[in-house]
Parts: sequence; structure tokens; C-alpha cells
Amino acid sequence: MLGLFSALFLSMFYVFYLGFYWGKILMIFFFLFFLFFFFSYGWESYYGFFFLDSTSVVLISLSFLIIYLMYLASLRVNITKYYSFGFNFFLLFLSFVLVFCFSTSNLFFFFLFFEISLVPTLMIIVGWGYQPERLQAGFYMIMYTIFASLPFLGFLLFFCYFSGSFFMFFFFDFSFFGGVVFFSVYFISIFAFMVKLPIYGVHLWLPKAHVEAPVSGSMILAGVLLKLGGYGLYRVFFLFQYFFPFFSEFIIFFVVWGGCLTSLICLRQSDLKGLVAYSSVGHMAVLFAGYVVGSSYGVVGGLLMMVGHGLCSSCLFFLASSGYDLMGSRSVFLVKGMMTAYPSFSFWWFVFCSGNMSAPPSLNLCSELLIFMGVLGKSFFFFFFLGLMSFVVGAYSLYLFLSFSHGSLLEGVSFFNIFFSSFFLVNFMHFVPLFFGFVFCDLFLV
Repeated sequence: MLGLFSALFLSMFYVFYLGFYWGKILMIFFFLFFLFFFFSYGWESYYGFFFLDSTSVVLISLSFLIIYLMYLASLRVNITKYYSFGFNFFLLFLSFVLVFCFSTSNLFFFFLFFEISLVPTLMIIVGWGYQPERLQAGFYMIMYTIFASLPFLGFLLFFCYFSGSFFMFFFFDFSFFGGVVFFSVYFISIFAFMVKLPIYGVHLWLPKAHVEAPVSGSMILAGVLLKLGGYGLYRVFFLFQYFFPFFSEFIIFFVVWGGCLTSLICLRQSDLKGLVAYSSVGHMAVLFAGYVVGSSYGVVGGLLMMVGHGLCSSCLFFLASSGYDLMGSRSVFLVKGMMTAYPSFSFWWFVFCSGNMSAPPSLNLCSELLIFMGVLGKSFFFFFFLGLMSFVVGAYSLYLFLSFSHGSLLEGVSFFNIFFSSFFLVNFMHFVPLFFGFVFCDLFLV
């Protein structure tokens, strides 16, 4: 294990001499990492400072894959040499931070790497974004996340004081303190991850960050960084031994109702990236509800949704950015008629809009079925909200596809550019694990 991390660390300095070809190393690490733990050590392994289970291994593999696809989607930066050295450095540094964040067994170091991941993300948004408002978007992201993470640091010190260690698998009976104190500790411990997911009410930083970020920034935000919130919820709820007090039904109600509202907001969006960003908020609401339920259905469904949403939403942002490169706009009123000009482009839009609405056989369908079983097992009262959300998700996914592919082309726009082979490679490498990952559903058993 230490040899693997040492090799990753040394490669940070070596790949800069490879220049244009450093992305291949990330792909090699993706396959080596996944196969090494699948065939050798199983899915639960302790290495002192490091701990790996199925959740960690799947999310680390997802991080390697998404960052490699970020590199492929941003070949223009390397071709034009537009500060490509700094761009490559921040991508590789982000992969290094994410590996440690998903594999550490120490809660304090998890918090440390959780916060450090904001630095390369902020630099990618500010350095390679499109509009001057990217500074405000970066400020929103930093302030929301730092403000919510400070109470979580207090919770870690509280936990260390009573348990004597930051080791995340020490148990402590928090219910010993009684009602008000237990509620305060419970809420403080999950508030940072509610903002990171984000949950409706603390979500305003996400659409701004997505709209102003370059294609690689949007891909890593949707593909991996939002999953830090889900991973943190999984670990913190494990500390509470999945004991949820009487107000858990109220939390699920608030979260699912927020998901319905953000799904309705998607129907009013005119910006392609804004629409996909708000759809992420709705999907993360379902993920949060699955974890709060605490049943095995909800937990396994949450992991499946993290992977499925990471692949589907990442590729939707890539497709939206590709449409912006062709037409010079992201407005659904201007970007139309792609089915007549680029049928292959419309095909990929159809595939991933179908995945976004949880059409079979995507991972999103498996995850939503499991989460819905868990939530309805808690209370059948939530059936109305889950049904409404599923209907609206299908509605805005169809709206997104039809507005982009059908209609008449905008006159006076020179859109006849030829796609590079990397465009089809990025789409295909999102497509295969998203629609064929259900074959390996046993890997997601936590």
C-alpha cells in the first residue's frame, strides 16, 4: 500500500517531463489500483494510517478516471500551451489529495485533505474560467465550504476529547449526552457535508461555480468533489452507529422537498450548465435521504448514486461545454438543431439524458431503486415527493435533449468544426461504466 502511494507521489514530479502524455499515467494508475485490490486484498484492508473498503476503492478509482477524462477534455490547454504546466500540476495535485482523502483512517487528516481539495479547484476555476464572474463564484465556493467546515472541526476536537483518538472507527455513545446536546453534535457533524453535497438551502455556490468553471472544473466538481460530501456522511453516520433520533423523518422531508424544488427550477433554466448543476442538487438530495435512512438499501444505493451521478453529470457538463465551443452560447434558446448538423453529438446527448433520468440499464436506476426502497421503508408518506421528483427529472431531461437537438439552426453561426477523436473517447469512457457497471454490482456492497 505504501509503495503504491509512494509511486503516485514520485510520479507527480516525473510526469512534468512527459508534458503532453502525463494523462496516460493516471489511466495506468486507475487500472492498477482497481485490479490490485480486486484480485489481491479484497475490499477491506487496514494499513495503519490508511484504510480501504469498497467505498474508498470505488471512489478513488472514480477520481483517477474523471481526472484522466478532464485531461482529455482539456487538450486545447496543452495544444495552445495556455499555462499548461500549471494546469497539469493542479490536476495531478488534486488527484493526489483525493487519494489521501478517500483512504485515510484519521478523521483530522480527512478534514485536512477535505479542505485542501478546494485549493486546486479554485485555481482551475479562476485561472481557466470563461467569465469575469469566476472570481465571485470562487469566493462563494470558498466561503460556503469554510464556514460550514469550522463547526465540523469543533466536532472532531469534541470526539477526540472523549474517545482519545481521531481514528474514525472508534465508537462513542453520543446519545449519552441527552436531547439538546445530541441534536447539536449530530447537526454540526453533518452540516459541512450538507454544504459540500450540496443540499437545498446551502446550494447557491454550486450553480455559480459550475457556470463559471471551465469544462475540467465542472467535470471534477460534479464527478468527484461532490462525492466528498457523500463519503463524509457515510463515515460520520458510522460514528453514530447509524442511530438516528426522532427528527430524522423531518430531515428526510426537508431534503426531499428541496430536491423537488430544485428539480422544478431546472424546468425554468435557460443555461445548459445551470440546468445540469441544479439537477445535481436534486440527485444529491436523494443520496442524502438514502444515507439518513441508515438501512443497507440506502447505504448501498448511496454509493451507487455517487458513482452513477459522477459519470453522468460529468459527461453532461462536457457535452454542454462542447456545444458552447461550437455555437458560442449555452442558451437553450440559441443552441438548437444539432441533430441535423451533428447526429453523433445528439446521440451522446440522448444517451446521457437517458442516464440522468435513470433509464435502464444505468447505475442511476439501480441506485434510485435501492434508495427508494430504503426511504419508503422508513415512511410511506415520502412516496408523493419521490414520485414527483422522478416525474420532474424525466421532464427536464427531455426538455434538455429536445431543446438541444431539435429546432432550426441559428443562422449566421460558423459551427462546422470537426470533433477530435478525444471527444468520442471521453463520451465512450463515461458511457461504459455508467451503463454496464450494473454487471459488477457486488463491488458496491459496503
